[in-house]
Amino acid sequence: MILIMNLCNIKYLKAMVITCFTFYLVSCAPYQKPLTIGASPWPNFEFSFLANELGYLDKDKYSLLELTSPTSVIHAIQTAKLDIAFLSLDEVLTLVALGIDLKIISVIDRSSGGDALMAKPHIKSLQQLKWQSIGYENKASGALLLDRVFTLTELDYKTVQLFEVKQNEAIDIYLKDDIDALIVKEPVKQQLLALGARELINSKSLSLPLINVLVVREEIYDKKELQISNFLKQFYRAHLFYQKHTAAALTTMSVRLQLYPYILENALSNTHFIEPKEALMSLSGAPSNIELQARELSLLMSDKRILGQINTNLSTLISTRILERAIYE
Repeated sequence: MILIMNLCNIKYLKAMVITCFTFYLVSCAPYQKPLTIGASPWPNFEFSFLANELGYLDKDKYSLLELTSPTSVIHAIQTAKLDIAFLSLDEVLTLVALGIDLKIISVIDRSSGGDALMAKPHIKSLQQLKWQSIGYENKASGALLLDRVFTLTELDYKTVQLFEVKQNEAIDIYLKDDIDALIVKEPVKQQLLALGARELINSKSLSLPLINVLVVREEIYDKKELQISNFLKQFYRAHLFYQKHTAAALTTMSVRLQLYPYILENALSNTHFIEPKEALMSLSGAPSNIELQARELSLLMSDKRILGQINTNLSTLISTRILERAIYE
């Protein structure tokens, strides 16, 4: 009996030693800072937050931040407060011109009417904006839309008053009746329509090349490739959930955004979501489709003097490796 008790004690002590040693190793492991992922409000960016809500993302490994406007996202990636960001292609080019090293790892969508010039109800045409005021976000795609409006009309910087208005400020500005027209993005466009604003023109009617992509800071790219590819995989998994359970997904996303589900649904209809294999095709080749679009856009922006000089070979911005892992592993 004593021998049996001694053997049990030895086994218990061994188990205790192993447990303590394991705890020691875990407690001594260096703290791994979560990946910081940022986006401004835009319908298809919301699938990253849906992935989080559905429990697809480990909260110890990923920190999602919704910033108030595209300008805020640009500033956050520029100051290294974000590792990964959802940006429009023109915003990526703006950062590259500032010397920020980025990798485009996926193509998310393109605006199909999601960017628009909205006006007070009494303004029924672009020509009626002469001597009126327009609010827009100067560091984002709003500048491209404004330039295209100037090209189509006799309007210019001398015949309209321009004010810097960020996306999160647009609704309050509209309600205060301070500005006659606003260049906005979804879902703000739908909110303004609900308030009686008139849509004068949009990215679809103007055939504007407004493409949204996912980028990662280059110094993070190699260090956390597996973690980044898993985020991308879960992002597309959340979009698949939306396709299969649309009503439930819209409800979940709308609660977080504090919108009615129909407003979010209408906002999504003004975008074209790019499926992962289609995105991979856009990133593949020499030159790739996205590189050609970036070249064309950079020439347009440079010609309009809304982009500084880019000294980087645009082909080096593009990588398929992470998206390939997200799709096939």
